[in-house]
This record gives sequence, C-alpha cells and structure tokens, in this order.
Amino acid sequence: LRIEKLGSEAKLKLKELIIGLATVFVIAPFLAMWLAGFIGNKYIGIGFVAANAVPASSASIAYVLLAEGNIELATVLAIMSILGAIVLAPIYISLYATTVSVSIPITTLAESVTIALITPLILGQITRYYLVKGKARKILRDNKFSHPCKNISIESNSIEDMLKHVEEALECLEGKISQAIKPYLSIITMISMLILIFFLIMMKAHLLISKPGIGVNIILSELIIYLSVISFLIILSKMLRIRYNDHAGIVFIAITKNESVAAAVAIMSIGVTAALPAALIPAIQPIVAILYISLTPHLRKILE
Repeated sequence: LRIEKLGSEAKLKLKELIIGLATVFVIAPFLAMWLAGFIGNKYIGIGFVAANAVPASSASIAYVLLAEGNIELATVLAIMSILGAIVLAPIYISLYATTVSVSIPITTLAESVTIALITPLILGQITRYYLVKGKARKILRDNKFSHPCKNISIESNSIEDMLKHVEEALECLEGKISQAIKPYLSIITMISMLILIFFLIMMKAHLLISKPGIGVNIILSELIIYLSVISFLIILSKMLRIRYNDHAGIVFIAITKNESVAAAVAIMSIGVTAALPAALIPAIQPIVAILYISLTPHLRKILE
C-alpha cells in the first residue's frame, strides 16, 4: 500500500464516498446481524457478523481493476474501511454477541482486530520502505544515476531537473521492483489462504457433516447480503446519477471482505467454531465478483 500517494492521486466525490462508507459500515453489518440469527449456532452467528464487519481485501482492488472501475475511489474506501473497522468491527461483534447472551469483552475484540489489521499494515510499510525503496536507491547509485526508464543521465541536468529526474527514476524503479515481487506475494497469499481454509474446515468437519444445514445457511445468508448490497447500489447509483466506474469502485469494496482477517479475529477472541463463516465465504465471494464483472456491459448501459 502506497499510503503517500493517496492524498495526491485520490480525486474523490463526496457523494460516492459517503455512499460507500454507509454501505460498508452500516448496511452490510446490520444485514449480517439480522441474518446471523438464522444460521443455527450462536457462535457461528457471531463469526458471520465478524466476516461482514471486517474491511475489504487487496483482492477488492484487483476486482475493481478488472471491472474498469474507479481505482482511486476504491483504494481510499479500502483504507477508510480498514481504519473504520478497527473501531466499528469490535462494536458490531460485541453488540451481536450480547443479543445472543455470549460475553466477549470488547477489549479482547479490539485487541484481536488491531493485531489482525494494524500489524500487517505496519510490517508492509516497513518491508516496502527497506526492500523496495532501499533497493531502488541502491540500483540508482550503482548505475551512476542514469534514468532507468529514459535514455538520459540524471547528473547532466540542472539541480532542479536532476531532483525531478531522481524522483521519477526512483518511482520508476519502485514500480519495476514491486511488479517483480508481486507474483510471489500473490502466490504466498493464495496458498496461505487455502491452507487456512483447509485447517479451519478440517477442524470443524464433524459439525458440517452432522449439521450440513449450517453450511448451507452461511452461504445462503451471505448470498442474500451480496444481492441486497448490489441491488441497493445499482438503484441508488441510477437515482443519484453515479457513473459506472464509481459504482464499481464502491460495490467491490462493499461485498469483498478480508476473510483471513475475520478468521483471525474469530479464533483469537471467540474460538475456532466462530471462524467457520470466514472459511466458507471465500468459496462464493470470488464467484459473485466474477459474475458481476461479466455483467459490466449491461451495467454500463444502465448507469451511463
């Protein structure tokens, strides 16, 4: 995450931002709290609320890119969903737990959310600074400050031009280094997620086999949330004349959640049983996202 670029690159419209945040922080969580009661297990219900209260994942931005949506809007919404989830996710989970007579200290929830969200964010920034930026500076020095993307010598220009070209060269190198390591990070992320899902389902396989209705209820409840949120956003976008690219940026941030974070929060604060929704939802989340992308031509006609 290139936090330093958010302020300069994000050209936000207040209307779209408000709608996106309202959907992420109000509509989706309250739908989850209502539907959680139909799942059939109060601990799994709490985990279901957690699975819909966590922020968007990096995959959300990728879906927006594939759908040709507004990347700047989606990126800022994703960051705000992370920051908001630190405060609101423990509140929603604790509130629902209270309604089903389960005592979970909000401090425990807040600690688990902070560990699952803030720690990776900080480590990511440290890694990027020392690995990507540090390597870019070293390459630039070793090549005697020749521009990696242009056939010019940085040192041959005036001070003003030199500083400008150094900044451009570093940004170019950072981009190249990031592109080189991204495939490995993506593979690690995918394998880690699959391993996590495998162990979570394996540990609760007896529950799913003895009570298959629980798994069905989780998937059906999540599909109801997806359809409700997407329908709401399509209707609202049409009424408020929100163009398709902004609409797509909002939709994917609202419906694609970081279920690995939800699993971590559930395990740390509630127990393995509560992590079952976070293990099953990834089976349908990408399918819904891809189906939405396949409808892009039709949605463009509706919203443009």
